[in-house]
Amino acid sequence: MLLFTRPLPKLKASASAFEKAGIDAVGVATSDIIDVSSERKAAAEFLATNAVNAIVVTSVYAVDTVISGLRDATGDLPLVIAVGDATARKSQAGLQAFSSAQVAIPDAHTSEGILAMHQLNEANCQHVVIIKGEGGRDAIAKGLDEKGTLVNSFCVYKREQLTRPVYTKRWKMDEVSGIIATSEAMALQLIAQFGTALKSIKWLTVSDRIAKSLVSQGINEVAVCQRATDQALIAWVKDNWEY
Repeated sequence: MLLFTRPLPKLKASASAFEKAGIDAVGVATSDIIDVSSERKAAAEFLATNAVNAIVVTSVYAVDTVISGLRDATGDLPLVIAVGDATARKSQAGLQAFSSAQVAIPDAHTSEGILAMHQLNEANCQHVVIIKGEGGRDAIAKGLDEKGTLVNSFCVYKREQLTRPVYTKRWKMDEVSGIIATSEAMALQLIAQFGTALKSIKWLTVSDRIAKSLVSQGINEVAVCQRATDQALIAWVKDNWEY
């Protein structure tokens, strides 16, 4: 059996995807996603009234704010950069009424992948807005700032730790042969709860940064899948693990 982490709003959909793929897996949510309404409003108003060159959207939970702001904008729309496939699909669907809308995805769905995109390294990319969650993706703003790019960041949602984790089904620790961690925060919450029992189990995560963090926590075996979608994780598991 595998154990995977997802925030509460994504938990059931991911569990269904693993089940349909024939993989015995239990999902755990250690956190929920909470809107920060004041930031959502401020971000939408900023996008509606300021000309920028690009908008970085870090997750599906940030997309609605971007759509709301660009709906009231005048002139050509800025490039929208989505960190992952699901975020790109939701952005494209929301912007399909705008003929000038463009949505791009980095080759690697990480902060480093975003910073390596040629669109953000061209001379005419001088002002970037980042729509993200509280406490996440700080490396993007730091990297752009170091390049001399003007950056405005808005934290339009936050992860709130649940009092008790939510599981998709009953499970026992000795049944778990692998752990899939899709965020550093949820991985650390798991380690805090279960301690050394998790350190001898093999892990899969979605960026080199998270992998390094897990190694620093004493995890012995960590692999990286560069995409965080259910489909990508399932494909990686089928190619690399017994399950």
